[in-house]
Amino acid sequence: MPDSTSNKYRAAIEILQRGRNVVIDDLAGEILDQGEGLSEGGFLFNEFLEAQGTRLHFLSLLINQLEQSAEVLDEATPPPPPPPKVPAKRRTRSTRAKKMEQQTSKEGTTDDL
Repeated sequence: MPDSTSNKYRAAIEILQRGRNVVIDDLAGEILDQGEGLSEGGFLFNEFLEAQGTRLHFLSLLINQLEQSAEVLDEATPPPPPPPKVPAKRRTRSTRAKKMEQQTSKEGTTDDL
């Protein structure tokens, strides 16, 4: 079960975009294979546009609808609460600094004869 903070519409968009990339790659290969016939602009060109253009058009419409739904869901979902503030630690003198201070105070108290 997906967690409640994820946006299922955005996940669906990502899947469709990966599929679109595969379709576009296949179309590029098909265009290269039929290049001469398509470049003449006749029946083959129009049929290609009708078949492939329709697929891409509907795919784009579907992705746009999912994007709108994702935005609506994002706007309706309250933002997560900010992380709690951690009080800053007070800096204490290190043990080494304390020892050095003790040594200097001992050295200063000895009387020279």
